[in-house]
Amino acid sequence: MTASAQSQALAARLAAAVREQAIAAGSDTPAVRGATWRLATVASIAADGNVTTSDGITARRLESYQSPGAGDLIAITQSPGGAWIAWGRLSTGTIAVGETRTVRKPSSTSRDSTTALAADPHLTVDVVPGEYTIDAFIAYDADPAADLKLGWFAPASTAGAWWPGGSDSSNTTLAATTRWGSPPDLTTTALPVAGVGAGTITACRPVATAVVTAPGQISLAWAQNASSATPTIVRGQSWLQVRRIA
Repeated sequence: MTASAQSQALAARLAAAVREQAIAAGSDTPAVRGATWRLATVASIAADGNVTTSDGITARRLESYQSPGAGDLIAITQSPGGAWIAWGRLSTGTIAVGETRTVRKPSSTSRDSTTALAADPHLTVDVVPGEYTIDAFIAYDADPAADLKLGWFAPASTAGAWWPGGSDSSNTTLAATTRWGSPPDLTTTALPVAGVGAGTITACRPVATAVVTAPGQISLAWAQNASSATPTIVRGQSWLQVRRIA
């Protein structure tokens, strides 16, 4: 190989090496590569709105990223200046802390001549181990002799308390007062609310807390409080909402 050819080959190798170094340096420099995004896992949460990822990146949360928790899988993005933003929590096939699940009853369900609690066919939510708040709006009508009995089905060993948020079963008019008392156990105690007449729709607002230790379902269960051939009806547009808080 002539000296000229050797010089050209050396120059080519040097150019290739410089090009590779530039690519490597640019991939780590936001000002060169521009903005980017990737997945990250939250390691800690600060009071100033920042989260720190498991690989040491500090990112400021968007206002929409509520109730962050260690272990959250999040999307983060970086500006050309190098600042990081946490867009929010991504789905991992489970229920994240802060996540709310809501189901709406699309049509009415009628039951008569029964006092045995059964899950409503629409008002059921899948849950995983964790702590939850439960909120429901139940529109219904029932004969005063039958009323509406409410309760809950939940995974085995679930603990919690609840209240029906409706008129006492002794009432017979829409002007009757709401009942008050000590909240009973979520999964062992059913409570009635008043019916004021077949075809006269009223409503109650059951609320609860639940500590779930096994995966399964939380369902609103109901029946007539006293067996009657006059149907008790839970109306469409009722809903059930479950929010994980821990």
